[in-house]
Amino acid sequence: MNRSALALGTAVGVAPPEPRTGAERAAAWLVGDTLSCVLHLGDTPMAYVLADQGHEVIVAGDDVTTPRHRNIFYVRTQGERLPFSPEAFDAVVAPHVNDSPTALAEYARVLRADGLLSTMSRTYDDSIPWMRKLHDVVGQRTSAQPSPNALAASGLFVDAEVDEFGTWEELDLPAALRFAAQVKDPSRGDEIFSAVRDLFTTYASQSGALRMRHQTHCLRARVIRENLLDEPEPETTLLDFT
Repeated sequence: MNRSALALGTAVGVAPPEPRTGAERAAAWLVGDTLSCVLHLGDTPMAYVLADQGHEVIVAGDDVTTPRHRNIFYVRTQGERLPFSPEAFDAVVAPHVNDSPTALAEYARVLRADGLLSTMSRTYDDSIPWMRKLHDVVGQRTSAQPSPNALAASGLFVDAEVDEFGTWEELDLPAALRFAAQVKDPSRGDEIFSAVRDLFTTYASQSGALRMRHQTHCLRARVIRENLLDEPEPETTLLDFT
């Protein structure tokens, strides 16, 4: 896939609007502070932030079932192989980087020269009473970044850079329910959502929103394309949900 196939009208290489929130600052840092062609692995809110900043974004993963943003293309994938041509993207953003040799080689293959492999994790301020109670209800999904040493040891990426961004965020009820779904322990079922609604009623009855403070921990590493082995290009299939 090449950039012309994306056809979102983004001026790749120029600076996006000045970021304001912690999520916007993190997004800009993850892709290198210029408008870029981005592969986002998994359907998470960071993809929407990137698209709203003007980046060309493809969301790919086995969790892709329906479009959630009008300026994003969606591709359903399976396994570690990525169905894209070599050098298709300026950045690959993977909330959960698979550090197996095959997966790392695939990330590197679809990146253009000097492209970025980026990932992130978040920690939340449990000193806030409602957040402590939310974690009691939903448990807590473990979220860990890959070791920077693992990326460098592959020979496909330079030494990783790290940074973090703090922000406050306000959640209305739909946003609080989506947040609970994102962070809940996989062993917890849909029964937790009635408890989340009760928690929202208790703590947001006057303001209409829950205030959350979190830190986004970011990691990025530039690709070393010359260390890649030549492989045949896979087929690419875009999903059209219209």
